[in-house]
Amino acid sequence: MSRRAFLGSTAGGTALALLRPDLALSSGRPRSSILTDYVGRLCYNENPLGPSPEAITAITDSASMAHRYPDWYAESLKSSLASHHSVSTGQIIVGCGATEVLRLAALAFANTGGNVVCPYPSYSQFPSDSEFLGASVRYSSLDENHRVDPADLAALVDTGTSAICITNPNNPTGTVMSAASISDLVDSMPSQVAVIIDEAYNDYVHDTSYTSALDLIRQGKNVLVVRTFSKAHGLAGARIGYAIGRQDWISSMSAWHLFGTVSRMSQAAARSALDDTQHISNTVSLNDQAKQYCFDNFATLGLDYIPSETNFFMVDVARPAYQVSNLLAQQGIQVRTGWGMPNHLRVSTGTMEEMEKFIAVLQEFQVGGEPGSPPSPVLYANYPNPVSDATCLSYYVPDGGHVLLQIYNIRGQLVRTLYNDTAKPGYNSIDWNCCGQRGNRAVSGSYFYRLTNGSFTETRRMILLH
Repeated sequence: MSRRAFLGSTAGGTALALLRPDLALSSGRPRSSILTDYVGRLCYNENPLGPSPEAITAITDSASMAHRYPDWYAESLKSSLASHHSVSTGQIIVGCGATEVLRLAALAFANTGGNVVCPYPSYSQFPSDSEFLGASVRYSSLDENHRVDPADLAALVDTGTSAICITNPNNPTGTVMSAASISDLVDSMPSQVAVIIDEAYNDYVHDTSYTSALDLIRQGKNVLVVRTFSKAHGLAGARIGYAIGRQDWISSMSAWHLFGTVSRMSQAAARSALDDTQHISNTVSLNDQAKQYCFDNFATLGLDYIPSETNFFMVDVARPAYQVSNLLAQQGIQVRTGWGMPNHLRVSTGTMEEMEKFIAVLQEFQVGGEPGSPPSPVLYANYPNPVSDATCLSYYVPDGGHVLLQIYNIRGQLVRTLYNDTAKPGYNSIDWNCCGQRGNRAVSGSYFYRLTNGSFTETRRMILLH
């Protein structure tokens, strides 16, 4: 079975996870343990208000029909979406979250031996899937304001390019490309290039220069817009996403689509949530309040932050961010670090109580200095990332003991064992020179590094750009 056929057969699952379950992760997120308490989980950009009340009612009402298969291709939901967005049903595909939809886009548009162009740092689903399918990924840099740079993107496009994928607003920086920049970029692209725009955070945007790229689709432009019900609608656990684009593009994606991947209850929830404008308004209002509270406190603390148009933000804590994230974790607050931004935390907005606790711990850190030692092992984000010639991988093991630190490629194949011995208790680090087990130079692409210490395992992602 080819890689394309294999990935196409996994639907909402992850091909890499099936190849090596111990390396399972979504979009570069490290996996270490199952969470049972969600208070303080400010790391996944979830909606702290939960699902739309209308969606909860729809789920409850449809539960008695759970013994019957769902509408195989979510035709009733597509009809609702078509009416809501003023497009035809033939221009829509619905999947198990934006995860499946972006995977279908990779299956349709990423050509083996060709290339796709994506900004970095940004959401990694499409480039990772494209690379798995045999396409090379060309990464453009963000500009000085942490925005996607359309000129830098366009400069990487050549005759081998089949797609550009942009997250707008961008994840993790929370910045937007203006409607004019998107339009100009689309118009400048060769006809063979699909411009994919992931608008997962569309509902949160206040920047007046921003407009959804759905307008370009209605004008017949070469654009595919991806949306999700996971964010403002609060249905992350229900797994519902969709894409809107040219009808022939949707047909190409549908050729890889497994039927029945969106449950009956999820479809009912999405239909009801779609028109619950009050829930969206309440969600955005809380998000605005939470961000402003944090931004005001950052000014008091003398911390720089990146103005965000999403339900998360990045703050420069003026020291290695992992130190601060460790202290926050000890207080039950989970945030994200990485993306080659060693001093930045990415923090999702939660309830006001959660944000107040986050700021209180941050203030304590500013006054108290170095945090205490983490109670359990930690695998830190490598630095630098992306990597050109070498990178440092750091970890913390409170009790020492046997440590196994290994690097794998996107296909789950072992590239290098960096350490397989007893480690001293505390903080440790080791450099990787981007060479494989036999001294051969690793090629550009996505890689995963995994730490094992006793029963603890954790995996993170890095990108090589030679």
